[in-house]
Amino acid sequence: MAGLILTLDASTPRCVIAVGRVDVDAGTAELLGGEAVSDRPNQASVRLVPRIEALLQRVGVAPGELTHIGCGRGPGTFTGTRVAVATAMGLAVGAKCPAIAVSSLAAVAASVDGSSEEQPVLPLLDARREEVYGARFVVALGAGLPRVQRSSDERCTGLPTLLSELEVAEDSPLIPIGPGVAPYRALLPKALADRAIEALGPTPEGLWAATVSALAAGDVDAAAALRAVYLRKSYAEMGINPPRKPVKRSPFL
Repeated sequence: MAGLILTLDASTPRCVIAVGRVDVDAGTAELLGGEAVSDRPNQASVRLVPRIEALLQRVGVAPGELTHIGCGRGPGTFTGTRVAVATAMGLAVGAKCPAIAVSSLAAVAASVDGSSEEQPVLPLLDARREEVYGARFVVALGAGLPRVQRSSDERCTGLPTLLSELEVAEDSPLIPIGPGVAPYRALLPKALADRAIEALGPTPEGLWAATVSALAAGDVDAAAALRAVYLRKSYAEMGINPPRKPVKRSPFL
């Protein structure tokens, strides 16, 4: 529960990586460096490995020093999530260290402005086809270890349905944030729409906070156990834009 962590996420249009040092027992976590790059749609993961190599070199951490590999396991873009999970698995196997599964929604939720107070957050990712990925979180990013706690199931559905299922009132203190805000802001209650934060994805600080929180919660397993979470079938599986060639699935996913 202590050491050097590399964590990455490519489930949104923003490819994010971060490296830091953490000691759960001592209650300390230090972000050494991070990077967030917004690429063309569905291209966030194209240069993932070179960016990881450059960041590790910049902060002076050798791959062999890493004790954990964190990874945004989705939900989010299918290609980006698959690439990130496969990359994280390969890095963890190579470094002979365990993996930390991190909800990409948690990483977005933790990208709100830091506060020692608990903040109710509603991360929203654009799932296309008039749907969003979303869930309710409680985030505390002040003194001590960050805490990013999910308080509802992660869902893929229309935003009005999600708000209804979460019983979100007009005067709810929830803070909507993420790439699902811009296309669906008009569907939010006015109070939520006024405070909603548009973002292409998590920040390095948000991904780091969510990773530390997941580590503290014990969401650590062998690299081979890391799995992507999609919440719904791909377009090809739904018969939309079927692939021209048979789909070959990686044995690691």
